[in-house]
Amino acid sequence: MRSLEKMMYAGLGVFLMVLFLSPVRVVGDESVKLSSPPLPAKALEGLSVTDIASLEAGKIVVLKQDSGEGKNKKSLIMASLLFDQPINKVWDMLKQTDRQKEYLPHLRVAKIIQGDNNGNITEFMLKIMFFNIRYRVDHKFDNAAYRLSWHLDPNYKNDLKELYGYYQLYKVDDTHTLARYGSKVDIGLLVPGFIEDALTRKDLPTALGNVKKWIDSGGTFRKND
Repeated sequence: MRSLEKMMYAGLGVFLMVLFLSPVRVVGDESVKLSSPPLPAKALEGLSVTDIASLEAGKIVVLKQDSGEGKNKKSLIMASLLFDQPINKVWDMLKQTDRQKEYLPHLRVAKIIQGDNNGNITEFMLKIMFFNIRYRVDHKFDNAAYRLSWHLDPNYKNDLKELYGYYQLYKVDDTHTLARYGSKVDIGLLVPGFIEDALTRKDLPTALGNVKKWIDSGGTFRKND
């Protein structure tokens, strides 16, 4: 029985990691100064001098904010990363939500159910060990502000209890884009807190690497599995 519980925890742990994107650390080949041209204060909010230096070196910076108390305590994971692509290119690629299966491990289905230039509803299916996890996500595109936000489609019987997040893009120069990312997930099952914390806090910097590789490659990068 203990062996089965360990297998379930391991499977659910991988599932949490996939929701926060995939596992590769990326370091850029060049140094980019975020101070020229000047960025809005919001773009660098909460980032230390060390964080900014890491971004300029091509690394992914992860922040974490907690909400609630006790058993209701949940973590909002936030991160910043620098893409080696112009902002319109990054924006166009992020909106192609059905292409997430090209770079997210264990994602077997990513199908747009309906949508237009202002957003879409995408159906996802993850296969992890003997688990098939299905859910639909309502994406909103604020094209003027370069902001992509998402939450679970309430009209679908999702295998997740809660999921929402965002990407906010800022132009650095003609060939670089700064992204602020945030996400929160609740799978509605009893998962040990140390597993969730380890996979979100510790592994997210490398997890976002596949997104950066995919966008920086212009969409040619492919996951291994």
